[in-house]
Amino acid sequence: MCKRRLLSLIVVLLIGGMVTGQTGPQLLTVYPNGAKSGESVEVTFTGNGFDGEEKLLFSAKGIKAEPLGAGVPTPDPKAKQGGMRAQAATAVKFKVTVPKDVPFGTHDVRVVSKSGLSNPRAFVVGNLVEVNEVEPNNDIAQAQKIELNTTVNGVISTPVDVDYVSFKATAGQNILVYCLTSSIDSKLVADLLVSSRDGRTLATNHGYRNGDAVLDFNVPADGDYLVRVAQFAYTTGGPDHFYRLTVTTGPWVDAVFPPVANSMHTLVGRNLPGGKPDSVFKKPDGSSFDTIVKPQFNRTGSALGLVTSAVIPPTAGSLDGSDVFDQPTGCLVLDSQVGPCFFDAGDNTSAEKAQPVKLPCDIAGRIARKSDRHWYSFEARKGEVWTIEVFAERIGSPMTPFFVVSDEKGKTIARMEDGPDSLSTNQFYTKSDDPGRYRFIAPTDGTYKVMVSSVEAAFQAGARDQYLLRIAPERPDFRLAVMPVTPHLTDAGTLARNGAVLFSVFVFRLDGFNDAITLRAANLPPGVSCPPQVIGVGQTRATLVLIADPLAKDWDGFVTISGSSGALAYNARPFTVTWSAQGLQPNQPPPNTPMLTRMDRGPGLALAIRGDAPFTLTPVEKELKAKPGDKLEVTLKVTRNEKFKDAIQLFSATPNFGPRQQGNNPLQPLTTLTADKIEAKVSIDVPQNLPMGSYSLVLRGQSAVPLPKSATIRAVSTYPSLPITIIVEGKEATRKK
Repeated sequence: MCKRRLLSLIVVLLIGGMVTGQTGPQLLTVYPNGAKSGESVEVTFTGNGFDGEEKLLFSAKGIKAEPLGAGVPTPDPKAKQGGMRAQAATAVKFKVTVPKDVPFGTHDVRVVSKSGLSNPRAFVVGNLVEVNEVEPNNDIAQAQKIELNTTVNGVISTPVDVDYVSFKATAGQNILVYCLTSSIDSKLVADLLVSSRDGRTLATNHGYRNGDAVLDFNVPADGDYLVRVAQFAYTTGGPDHFYRLTVTTGPWVDAVFPPVANSMHTLVGRNLPGGKPDSVFKKPDGSSFDTIVKPQFNRTGSALGLVTSAVIPPTAGSLDGSDVFDQPTGCLVLDSQVGPCFFDAGDNTSAEKAQPVKLPCDIAGRIARKSDRHWYSFEARKGEVWTIEVFAERIGSPMTPFFVVSDEKGKTIARMEDGPDSLSTNQFYTKSDDPGRYRFIAPTDGTYKVMVSSVEAAFQAGARDQYLLRIAPERPDFRLAVMPVTPHLTDAGTLARNGAVLFSVFVFRLDGFNDAITLRAANLPPGVSCPPQVIGVGQTRATLVLIADPLAKDWDGFVTISGSSGALAYNARPFTVTWSAQGLQPNQPPPNTPMLTRMDRGPGLALAIRGDAPFTLTPVEKELKAKPGDKLEVTLKVTRNEKFKDAIQLFSATPNFGPRQQGNNPLQPLTTLTADKIEAKVSIDVPQNLPMGSYSLVLRGQSAVPLPKSATIRAVSTYPSLPITIIVEGKEATRKK
């Protein structure tokens, strides 16, 4: 995750603001956050909007859940957190049973209630003994006793809360201690410390990867040892500061090299079975990491896909890769090479010693020593086009890379260190710490050089500071991401009978791909359909509408959203906002702050059918033609549920079509339908610079009743119309006199 988003992780986020999603429950916390394979555990789910008949939807098949009734939020939601009263919440409890055939790793769980589907939260299936923290455990004398190879589920309930556990160990054992937080959707930035009973500090860590902390130490003598967990700098705390603390003699993988499909991989880590001391890389205490060479990992899923239980932010949403180990390491290995894979030679630290490579190729390197710079040279002919790209942050490396392209005389052609502009200012923030893909056109026949290093190279180096440099021919392509339309609240897809649900679709356009993309849906339940919809030429953001007929039955599960253009076809990756924006008032527009957003785990886009739509919007026009800069006149018919008597505000749901939001002011509706109206005519602006082609226009309606004042502001129900096909034609050429 890039450092810009880490800042938003540290901030305490509260529910607030006006949104445009289908109302459903919001899931805040899951406690405990996991279970041992083959066992059952009582789990409390805390959130808002739990309105009866709750059930659970897991991303992994086979996990069973038996409702046990109302639960008690942990800790008490009436307790103050940092001088601020905690958000009111309700809780339900389930007995969760994990069969032994469920894969180890992190999965997603959601609550489904009468009102619909909640956002996901992480649930970990492990292979160690699981216990919950027992208070009081705030001092050494109160340390909770555990056995080695145990996972403790706990909460840092206030900014100054400190949790201790103690365990017995034998001299010579190497003990691994890791505390998972941000990788399981927690806001905690863990500060981890291990000490002996006499208070001597043996190891510390924070910021290993975002909020997670990892350390290991060699036991100096038989006896009792202590682990201390706290919030770094004691700045925040609360029920959303949960963690999974594991104390084990088991393995941890810090890095996989090369981070791309290869015949053999080198694992660098701790307590690796069969591992040998690494001759280059050292741990913070000066001892050697373990290293072991293993054949290419078996991959799951399709040949091209993103199949992982790690946290995948929007920055990595366009990659094709997978997990490589059943540990929560965050190491992502890209699925396919573009040519031979070279390893940096180690002595290529100057332009004169540039390592020659043959194109196309992947080059795997590591900033092994402080101030490392790696030079590579390649031959190119005049007019040849190559794309040059470096992967680091997006595949789990802590380095911030940059690269410089120069000619054989040393003249700089390009310096790349900033990622491209984001696809979204808040909801789907894709600006990465990795530099953008560079399109290199050889000016003459000759030898060219690429230098790769990191912004932190002067003071940071190691096994985890690795990168993949890819030099490849252009290949126009795309990838899709789909998520609930709400830009700044946790939300999910809930579809009402005789209604429709709206999703946002984001497009990664690669190597100049600019064509239109046709959207489709598969694995839909009976009574649900996906009308024909198109993402227009050059558009990077669009909407998707699914509709349900009046007889559709309650259902919850996963559907597949895909996009195709010519011979290219890919499934969309589902994403969700992890925590809601802070401090907004009703009717305030979403902030321009990047939201913490991650890819959902599971077989597709989560969807639930619940309830009946209060009204439906049916456009009279199915297809309209226009020129850039025109105004479209659209007629909508409204059919109301007999119980719904409120006025309806109408908006454009398609980006770029219709009026734009002015500054910090709320978006103004196109029109308002009073209770006695059954038809509305609206005027939609067509952008001046819109290319010729086919587009899908979606309008949406929501109740005009003001939001009630509440400590918890949930999504406002919004109902989209069927898509209208817009054919944009070119303007007539100006005649010469």
